[in-house]
Formats: sequence, C-alpha cells, structure tokens
Amino acid sequence: MSGYWIFNNIIQNNTLGVFLEPNSGTTTSQVRQNLIRDNVSPTGNGLFTRAINVLIDSNLFTGHRENASINITDDSTNVIVTNNDILNDTSITLAGSTNVKIANNRLIDTQGTAIFIGGNTNITEIEGNTLSGSTGNGISVNNIFSPIPNQNIRAKDNSIEGNQSAGLNVAAASYNDTPPNRPLDATNNWWGSPSGPNYNGTGPGTGQTITDPSNVVLYTPFLTANPAPPTPTAPVTPIQRLVSNPSSVYITTDRNSAVLVAISGIGQVATEQPQLYMWWPNLQKFANDNSPFGGTPNPVYIWDNTTSDGQTRGFAISSNPFILDAASQLVINLNAFADNALEAQIDLVDAATNQIISAPPMGALLTDGSMNPNTGVTVETSPPYNWQSIRFYSVVTAPILPGSYKVIVSFQVVNYSNFSGYPNPAGLAFVADIYQAI
Repeated sequence: MSGYWIFNNIIQNNTLGVFLEPNSGTTTSQVRQNLIRDNVSPTGNGLFTRAINVLIDSNLFTGHRENASINITDDSTNVIVTNNDILNDTSITLAGSTNVKIANNRLIDTQGTAIFIGGNTNITEIEGNTLSGSTGNGISVNNIFSPIPNQNIRAKDNSIEGNQSAGLNVAAASYNDTPPNRPLDATNNWWGSPSGPNYNGTGPGTGQTITDPSNVVLYTPFLTANPAPPTPTAPVTPIQRLVSNPSSVYITTDRNSAVLVAISGIGQVATEQPQLYMWWPNLQKFANDNSPFGGTPNPVYIWDNTTSDGQTRGFAISSNPFILDAASQLVINLNAFADNALEAQIDLVDAATNQIISAPPMGALLTDGSMNPNTGVTVETSPPYNWQSIRFYSVVTAPILPGSYKVIVSFQVVNYSNFSGYPNPAGLAFVADIYQAI
C-alpha cells in the first residue's frame, strides 16, 4: 500500500500522532500542512514512520516530550522532510533508514538534540535547516539504537547556533568513512560565529563546538554569515484583558477622578447591575475561546449602587503593571456598551511613579452621544437610539521606551432623564484587550 495523503488536520493528544506502517508501494505518501501537537502518552511521537516513499512537508510540530517529533526508523527509505516548523519540541530521529533528506526545516528550542542519528543510517542529507536553542546538540551522530555505524551523511548550508551542548557531536566509532563511503561532510554551515566552529577544542573559531573523537568530519570551508532569515517573532504579545466587573472597576462622579482612584487602587468599586432584558446586548466571548485571554470572565453590567434619572458617573480600571524590555508599541482594542451615552479614554501610566504619560493617540477622548442628561433624549426621535449602539475602538501607540507601565481605561456615562414613565436603569459593559507589538 502507498500513496496516502494526510493534509490540513489538527492531530493532537494521541500516543502517536501519525503512524506510517511498512509498505511496498511506489507512490509517495504525503503528510502536509498539519498541526501535530501534544501526542505524548506514554511514549509519544508526533510522526512515526517505517515506510517507503514519504513526504513530510510544511507541518507544525509542538508539545511532544516523550520521544520524537519525527521518528524515522526500521528500514524507512526515500523519506523527505521539508519546510516543517518544530518549535519547543523534540528531535527528528533517524535509525535504520536509507536515503533521507531533511531540508529547510526550523527546529527552534528543541528539548534535547534537534537532529538525532542513532545508528545504521545510510545517505542522509541535512541541508538548509535552522537548528538553534536546543537543550542538547544541533546534530548528534551515534549508534545507540544499532551497533552498525552510520555512513554517507552530508550536512550543508545549515544555521547551527545557540545549542547548549554542541553544534555537531559525532560519537566515537559511530560513523563509517571507509571508502567508498564519504567523510561526514559538514562544510558550508554557519556555526554561530564568523570565525567558524570550535573543532575538538582547538578552534579555529569561537562558534558552536564540533565534537569528533574519530576525526571523520569535514567542516571547512564554513559560512561567515548566517544563511537563515531571522527567527520570526509573534507580531503581538498578549498582556491583559480588562472587563467590566464589580471588584476592580472604580466609580466616582466623573471620569477624571475615577482615573486617579484607579491609579491609586483605593476607592469605591462599581456595583453589578441586572441586564435589562432584551434591550441590553451580551458582550461575551465565544464558547470555544482558547485565546490567551480565554480564562477571563465575560464582562458584566455595572453602575452605582443606586440608579436615578440624570445621573452621570465616572468609571476606570487599571491593568496590572507590565514591563516592556525593549522599545515597543501597544495595541489596545476596546468594545463598550452603555445606557445611555458615554465618553471613553485610554491612558498610559508610569507604574513606578503612577504618573499619566499619555501621548497621542493615547489620551484621546472618545465621544458618542450627548452627555446632557436633559437634552440627550430629545435628539433621539426614532430608533436606533444612541444607547442601542455597541462602540468599538482600536489604538496603536507610537513606540514606548522600555520600562514598567499600566494602562487605564476610563468612561463617563450619563443616564438620561426619564421622559416616558418606563423604568430607567443605567449600565455599562466593556472589554479591552492589551497587546505588546514587537
């Protein structure tokens, strides 16, 4: 059997994520564009193959800890592993394999050795990969799984840096370079320094170590610049979600004084209000929200502990202090509903001094509807009325210097005077997400 396609799946929480059995077919089986994660119990692998003619391409592997992200073993032949992201995960492991090409993959922060060659392999090409930050070696060649030495390994044009043990570690007697077999060709790699690798403690460079007690490795010439593009970083990092609630939203008679109370953290907090049936919308997360803020409760409606016609109230909430290690921008998304009209503002505070340091576009007052409790109702002659609107706003700041900061989100909300004789409640609900932009 051959020619299976496994495309565009999420494969998670299994013992083996993908298991390719031995086969005798000639049509290539393909595993492409999958998310393969957290397949860990009891001896988990992301992908285990002992098949012939396999393409493993453009997958994301993460969350495997017990064995290997990709395990190529037991007479696997003609296997190509390309363009995969293996992030904070485990190794690509080979043993008993023939004609395996590992090209253009990113193995970042591997828990152990990034590429582990364990014995009785023949014709292994390792080309154009990024191998960085592993807790072991970038590449390890040994015969721990078979007494038969490996042969015909070529590792070229790779970026190998920042691995805790060595860039390349070849155990004694684990590689057979007797002709017609080739020496282990590790030329034209980047070893983390323009001066090249440190071979068996003798230089020539200060880059990653090559440990080669049997002297089977060729490493010159080496690259003097990193061929890999910079490791991409997340465009935004979540900081905190702020929601309306009766425990950390402060209330005063106006917005400005509410801001000062929220900065100090001492003052009267708002009171939860029952939602006005049918008229006030639900502001709530998706039921399957698994975002970084997914654990934050839904916002609730808040106001004073008493409600009367014509009231104006100020509300403010402060984020927890957070640290910017480098000059960064903040991205803040705000959604709010109020009965009746509201003004809102987002301010930046120096957490060390509790001083407001907002600079445009932070500190801009957002307005919506008349704040006059007596005239506000008269300008609304037909639906949709002002108080039936959900407001949303996003702001991207200018670069902010490194330091410790807080974000204050504040509101002034008016409850229009009752003109119709109906019950006249008031309420505010909001959610604000704060991100750091790299």
